[in-house]
Amino acid sequence: MTKQYFYFAFLSLILSACTGNSNDEPVQDPGQKEEEVTYYDEAKIRRHVEAQLKILATEKYDLKIYEEDLNGDVEPDRIITVNLLDRAINEAIASNKVAKRVEMGYIGNYNYIFYVDGKSQVITSPIALPSSPQAELKVSFEYLTNEIYKDLIIDYRIRNSAFRNFYTIKSRVPIQVSTTELFTDLGRDKQEVYFIELEENPNINSKNIIVYKGKTDPISFGDPDAVYSYQPNITKTNELVRRWYYSPKYMKYYLRKDEM
Repeated sequence: MTKQYFYFAFLSLILSACTGNSNDEPVQDPGQKEEEVTYYDEAKIRRHVEAQLKILATEKYDLKIYEEDLNGDVEPDRIITVNLLDRAINEAIASNKVAKRVEMGYIGNYNYIFYVDGKSQVITSPIALPSSPQAELKVSFEYLTNEIYKDLIIDYRIRNSAFRNFYTIKSRVPIQVSTTELFTDLGRDKQEVYFIELEENPNINSKNIIVYKGKTDPISFGDPDAVYSYQPNITKTNELVRRWYYSPKYMKYYLRKDEM
């Protein structure tokens, strides 16, 4: 798969994610500063989330909290994930387009993250990850851009495909530094799977992100919803797809021209 194909395909998916969604959903600009709201316990976090996402008292939603030091100040920070599958279903019913929305995997702004700085206790505005809400966000942490504190990694699904976003924290806000596909068209004739590996960079104190072609057992889904809970066992091949390098100056991962 070429770099150009990946970018166009990924852009197409994200643009599709925005078309079936209500216009009043809050989406934080990457440069937007966090609100000066502090938390003391989970109840206060929930009140902030419900106010920011306009969640009604009758609306069901899923909220999870993860702790890790993400900025090197020793104080544990928090990542909050919010899943609004119930809202996605109700909006589909209200629009009389249930069958179409199910076919499209309810793609839209129904998965969110919030970041809580451990030292200042400040919580951000919501950050949307357009995706299929039948699959909740998968959160993990790795030493990526430095060796002092960990960075944030989030996996999400768009229909039969999965992607991984990488974030580092700047000025108490998660900044996306890279993204890559994990698999595309899983269970279909044109499925592609990838194996992601982190590699030490001898020149700077960060890790390269290496994408290899992967392989997995054949699978088919009689129930279309089964794809969202299925976790393929992907093994590595020797076919290198791309290697991403981190730029501390620009806080982004990039591809070298001589490797493209």
